[in-house]
Amino acid sequence: MSLVPAESREPAWFTVATKPRHELEAERNLLQQGYSVLLPRISIRKRQKSKWCDVIEPLFPGYLFVQLQFGSDDPAPIRSTVGCIGLVRFGQAYVPVPQSIIAPLLGVDETPLSENREFKLGEQVRFESGPFAGLSGVFQMRRGEDRARVLIELLGKPREVSVVIDDLTRD
Repeated sequence: MSLVPAESREPAWFTVATKPRHELEAERNLLQQGYSVLLPRISIRKRQKSKWCDVIEPLFPGYLFVQLQFGSDDPAPIRSTVGCIGLVRFGQAYVPVPQSIIAPLLGVDETPLSENREFKLGEQVRFESGPFAGLSGVFQMRRGEDRARVLIELLGKPREVSVVIDDLTRD
């Protein structure tokens, strides 16, 4: 069985497995070798050290895509590139990623997703940190940029408290 796909005449995108959390290093090294590389990234809000932060991460952790034209491009150096494990195969064959899957990835932008902090009136929330850590409540309203009012049950009665919005997550 051949390692080269049947459609070897046209350039196609192939999946490269990377070492864990080495996607950026693999991308940089493949680009330096002259390969066309696609590493879709997405900017999301994550909780780090009890604070919400905007972080940019690979859309597919552990993988990136490289464009090859078998016959003119040599895939052998990919497996010895720092940060890379090698091209993904099915059996003994390299299988190109269908264009219908790659096309939308070429347009992925890094726009932050903000739904993590946008709560609605009456939505159930949970305190991840702060003086009420572990309790649940009902979101009432935002107070400024970094605070919110939440209804919690305290001492057997519903009470409205003002809290740091970074302490909250969806329940």
